[in-house]
Amino acid sequence: MSLREAIILTITGIGVAFMLISAIGVVRLPDVFTRMHANGKAATLGISCLMLASGIYYPDYFGRMFTLVMLFFITAPIATTAMARAAYRVRNPVEKFVLHHDEMRQAPPATTAQHE
Repeated sequence: MSLREAIILTITGIGVAFMLISAIGVVRLPDVFTRMHANGKAATLGISCLMLASGIYYPDYFGRMFTLVMLFFITAPIATTAMARAAYRVRNPVEKFVLHHDEMRQAPPATTAQHE
């Protein structure tokens, strides 16, 4: 394995780890504001690392990937702020955006069919 491949794998691994942290945060955190925080921070770093790794892997496209990373760093905070303002203007954002999923309640009743 060359040094270039090791750098690509390292940056890709960091990006995937940030994306995993972001996904876990979106699923596990209780309200919309904390979910947006997890998505805004970790996903921005994850996507940036993945784009830079692909730019290193394909050297002809490095300039485009770097430009996309810069655009993402500019637009992601604006989008997150717009979503936060919209959620704040909702009457009860915590009640409306909390995930309510009860697997035990939705389970069908157990049937014990006896074969004769």
